[in-house]
Amino acid sequence: MKRRILNERLAAIVASIRHGEMIFIADSGSGTCSKALYPLDPSVEYLDVEVVTGSPTFEDIVRTLAEAGDFEGAIITEDMPDQNPKDYGTLVELFGENKVRQINYAPEYYQLRDRCRAVVQTGDIGIHAQAVLVAGYPSADIELDVLLGKKKFTTIPKKDRK
Repeated sequence: MKRRILNERLAAIVASIRHGEMIFIADSGSGTCSKALYPLDPSVEYLDVEVVTGSPTFEDIVRTLAEAGDFEGAIITEDMPDQNPKDYGTLVELFGENKVRQINYAPEYYQLRDRCRAVVQTGDIGIHAQAVLVAGYPSADIELDVLLGKKKFTTIPKKDRK
């Protein structure tokens, strides 16, 4: 059976997200309040989909978004492959190993979170059960420095395109 997004707000976010925009999938322990070690920027939409401890899982949300939306890859912390191989494997299965990129956990990952369109907090209690999903269609990778805001996006002049 095809997965559908039943949460009205999450469905609207996924329907309106555009190429290069990002959604942060957070585990239940991700601090997002103003008193957190790395508080969430108030310009980022926060959507809590937790129901009970452990539900929905990271995998539930990521599989549903990958099936229902247009996402071309993920960005994770460098700690995820060792500390959470199950969820890392799910991302590799969905996007391919070359489309799952890794960055430093702190502060870079939190800085990237604050560049996301929305944070979706799951009920997952796994270690590093979080990822940034990059919207778009399978295409040339958007440079990580562009996604991190360290470099401006530039297009290839029409005369130089192949």
